[in-house]
Amino acid sequence: EAVVSTQSTGKEQEGGDDLVKELGEFGHGAFTSMGLHFSVIKLCQSFILWVGHEEASMNTISTALSLPSRPVSSSRLLGNQEWTTLLAQKLAAKTHHQVFIFAGDLEPDEVPMCEKIIFQKLQQSPEIFLTT
Repeated sequence: EAVVSTQSTGKEQEGGDDLVKELGEFGHGAFTSMGLHFSVIKLCQSFILWVGHEEASMNTISTALSLPSRPVSSSRLLGNQEWTTLLAQKLAAKTHHQVFIFAGDLEPDEVPMCEKIIFQKLQQSPEIFLTT
């Protein structure tokens, strides 16, 4: 498992207030060879996570927001893959950031491993996802 690439916009180090702070991509062994990829766009107190196969598509978009003293609020904005809303909720609760999930079509058997990979990467390299 390895981070394929990360790119800083440069403004973060200079104290700028760019909307996009950093771009990152990662893959995981067998899933990368199957064409499953993950991309993160780190924003100010939020992030966009794209999950899908090599051909870029956004068939489903979901978001979730964690607010103090309230349950996580979430919504599927586009598409019919319910797992994206549940994943957004889990990530928002864990990170206390607003989360956007953009996803291509995944097979049902890919979803549990996909979630496991994302949470492992979040634990190992939180800087890919989170702003301070």
